[in-house]
Amino acid sequence: MPSLNPLSAVDSARNFMNIVKEVNLDEIRERAELPPRILVVAGDAEQASLTGRAVFGPESASLLEFRSADQIGNIDTSRYDVIVVSDRGQTSLLKDVKRLASNGRHEHILYLADDGPGTVAAFRSEIMLHDPELAPSIGRHFAELRAEAIHAIIDSTARANAKFALISNIPAIVPILGGLLAAGADFIVLTKNQVLMSYKLAAANGRDLDDQTGILRELVPVVGVGFVWRTVAREATSFLPLLAGTIPKVAIAFAGTYTIGRAVDYYYRFGTKPPKEQWELFREQSVRLAGSIPLPGRNNGEAHAEASIEASIEASVEQAALIRSGEQDEQTATKQLPTP
Repeated sequence: MPSLNPLSAVDSARNFMNIVKEVNLDEIRERAELPPRILVVAGDAEQASLTGRAVFGPESASLLEFRSADQIGNIDTSRYDVIVVSDRGQTSLLKDVKRLASNGRHEHILYLADDGPGTVAAFRSEIMLHDPELAPSIGRHFAELRAEAIHAIIDSTARANAKFALISNIPAIVPILGGLLAAGADFIVLTKNQVLMSYKLAAANGRDLDDQTGILRELVPVVGVGFVWRTVAREATSFLPLLAGTIPKVAIAFAGTYTIGRAVDYYYRFGTKPPKEQWELFREQSVRLAGSIPLPGRNNGEAHAEASIEASIEASVEQAALIRSGEQDEQTATKQLPTP
């Protein structure tokens, strides 16, 4: 394991702000500030209204549109991001809505059998799975779905980074040049994805999105550990063969992104960095989730793959703990950052 540079926290802060300057967040802001277009269809107008309140909250009526069964012939499905079909009677309402869809799109038409608490909770998660890109807007405009939206933002980014870590490791089999290309690519791309994730979390938590740099700037002490974590972990596994090195790199990309996402969300909700105990809880959750990532060899009962993931993440967490113990260095680094 390589030793830590005492200036690594400072470098992490500066690198983070340099990457922030290169990321265009306008598209995320515009989409997040625009309420999602949601239609609720039920057998009658009263049931449609009840379903809307159950799923999206008692104050959501002004942000939703409603249709009864006898009005579905007038629906232009292309106008909506999500169409909720509530059909307690298990009639052909869902089939009718899909049959009459004016543009042939059916993937955004979701079925809700009843409005019981358990069913509604699962349905909210289904909405987020349907299109994670809607999560910042849905979380911002519907407080009842904020938890599901935040989970979708973090989970989709962590999985995207894990996939990229797998792909970016392939050039590393080319001696010298390939390794340099892979290392540079994953640092920039994974970090940009984490920047985008952080801004989406700000949107979902209802933050003012106009001061984009200011929003992310205040996160430097929160995400600084993530830079060191990822860098140290990558270096620690870079000497391994392709398959042996890929497995921990993918797990670390997922776990590191997931942990940072949870920490950023904690900051937005409570206005402070997570305490050490909370960091450990986020880390434990991320390790468990990383263990479920499908990778070559994972389905063949290869215990060494599991051990490789656990050992690599645990080792990198130990290094991250050293940075947390030097928290004052991070705060100093943040104060020294030039104004963008």
